[in-house]
Amino acid sequence: MKKSFAVTVFIFIATVALGKPPWDGPPSTWSWVVDDEIKIVKHHVLKSPSMGFDIGFNVLLPPSYHQDKDKRFPVVYYLHGAGGSEKSANVFGWEVLKAMREEAICETIYIFPNGGTFSRYRDWKTKNVKAETFIIDELIPHIDKTYRTINDRKGRALSGFSMGGGGSIYFLFKYPEKFGAAATMSAAIDWTNNESNGEKSFDLAKKNADKLRGNFRLLMVVGENDQLFTVNQKFHEQLKSLNLDSRLVTHPGIKHNLGKLKEKSGRDIVLALDKWFRQDEKKN
Repeated sequence: MKKSFAVTVFIFIATVALGKPPWDGPPSTWSWVVDDEIKIVKHHVLKSPSMGFDIGFNVLLPPSYHQDKDKRFPVVYYLHGAGGSEKSANVFGWEVLKAMREEAICETIYIFPNGGTFSRYRDWKTKNVKAETFIIDELIPHIDKTYRTINDRKGRALSGFSMGGGGSIYFLFKYPEKFGAAATMSAAIDWTNNESNGEKSFDLAKKNADKLRGNFRLLMVVGENDQLFTVNQKFHEQLKSLNLDSRLVTHPGIKHNLGKLKEKSGRDIVLALDKWFRQDEKKN
């Protein structure tokens, strides 16, 4: 796993530096289903009408899911970074399960979708990549139909690393009616290419500020030696100027490193999302 993670980080850094992937493989060569066995999750595939093939995802169910047949649960969609897949469940899923077993957070369903190796979580213009459509219009309705979810923005949140962090912020501000919170690590905010469609998160924050003000939660974690530190800081400053409350946590000496960020702030990530899900409890 350490070797795989190192390769992922190298690919991402090379991509940012060069503006394109360091290999010429087209999206048709990406692995959209990676069904490696991970003990704490169940692997599934969903046929994507927009792309015409199966896409994999992992589901982490809370410990009591099968005990109380009437109970409904909030859902977090964890989006992997560049070069990743639904195997991200093996990196972050253990952090979530540990917090649930210790009753530090409420029982929550976590979904780990395969978002495409370099999709940016956008729909592409000419390639058969529709990552945004898949997650928003295909996967989420499927999850809400299949599992006992809290099917509204109060019960739905996002998290992710790097490309996945950027995707989380993009979805949060583009679809305020669907998501109420996000918690990111080293978010690659507005990391796009000539193929990937979609508005900029900076513009979406302005566009939907009135819908979100006082009614959302965002935690951004980034290393101060990360090449993405500046864009995270700029986005946080823009949110402040729009009177949109967000929290930026920075770690000195840390570069673009998921392992170190998870070690420093993994628990903070899951707790921040849990606070969003528990907001109604505080009012009662």
